[in-house]
Amino acid sequence: MDMEAAVMLRESAHRYATDNYGFVQRRTLVCDSAGWSGKAWRAYSELGWLALRLPEEQGGLNADALAIGALMEVVGARLIMEPILASAIVGTGLVLSQGSGAQQERLLPGLADGSLKLAFAHVEAGAAADGTGACLVRDGKLFGAKVAVLHGDIADLLIVSASEAKTGGGMMLYQVDPRAAGVELTRYRLVDGRGAANLSFAGAAAERLAPDHGRSAQAAIEETLDHASAAQCAEALGIVRALVASTCEHLKTRKQFGRALGTNQALQHRAVDMFLLQEEIAALTLACQRALAKPAAERARIVSAARAYVCSAARHVANEAVQMHGAVGVTEELDVSHYFRRLMVNATLFGSRDEHFTRFLASTRVVE
Repeated sequence: MDMEAAVMLRESAHRYATDNYGFVQRRTLVCDSAGWSGKAWRAYSELGWLALRLPEEQGGLNADALAIGALMEVVGARLIMEPILASAIVGTGLVLSQGSGAQQERLLPGLADGSLKLAFAHVEAGAAADGTGACLVRDGKLFGAKVAVLHGDIADLLIVSASEAKTGGGMMLYQVDPRAAGVELTRYRLVDGRGAANLSFAGAAAERLAPDHGRSAQAAIEETLDHASAAQCAEALGIVRALVASTCEHLKTRKQFGRALGTNQALQHRAVDMFLLQEEIAALTLACQRALAKPAAERARIVSAARAYVCSAARHVANEAVQMHGAVGVTEELDVSHYFRRLMVNATLFGSRDEHFTRFLASTRVVE
């Protein structure tokens, strides 16, 4: 997809979200026990969102990072609750990268039509997002635990990173049915209202994802997490644009002592700083998206630099938006507080800001 196609996708997604996914509708989902909309998920399938990453010969759109980013901007601007990131981007990417021909033939149609939702179980308590885990597989049985699995509460199938106990080799990926014997799920809501789960495995049946091309699972995980980071940068951009627009409108309409807040020069300067950070986030998001096509080392350096900075810049914009809205900025009734919480949660998913900053430093260190 080219830039023009990405713009068309953004406009189409924006029209759908404007008509069907307003703040009131989202609040209904947050308060509902399910925490997501099956009706919206089916609509995403009909719109082609769930097949963005699939090749054209498999009924997909073969979308690049620009097109995925265009969709994720709308996800951020509307705070969409469904597992687009977890399933349509991360899960689908892992199946495309690590699934055998037979496994892809079995899984991809369900991912495209929405009948199959994936969640990636990778992080362990006390472990970095990109670190080797303690989950082990013995004779096709999985043992160990994973935490903070985004949308693990509603996943139809889990992709779990683990090591083979006998060989003691590197990380591999396994399919696990969350309803199977030996799997224990603890479901809960994240601060922003989305669902997640902690998982415990005690001899759960696990089928290894076995790519025909023999590419290492560790390399596939790193690449997929970089795609997730680029998507999260785009989501942050959508959130920041919404916060800047909302804050500017508030400054124009809210009056104090008979004058609009926007007449205060100090607040004008702070609003301008928010807008400048928005433009910096937009530039770094684009650099991050373009870096996904580069060699692994260069990709890692650019993606982690962008993600670390975007996390900090977006959080600053959110802080300013809350402060300039006053006490109402932290209430449930105003969307500003919900944007703030989504940014807080995203800054911890698929590699935190600190982890990406450390990775960036490691990739730029000069070896003497």
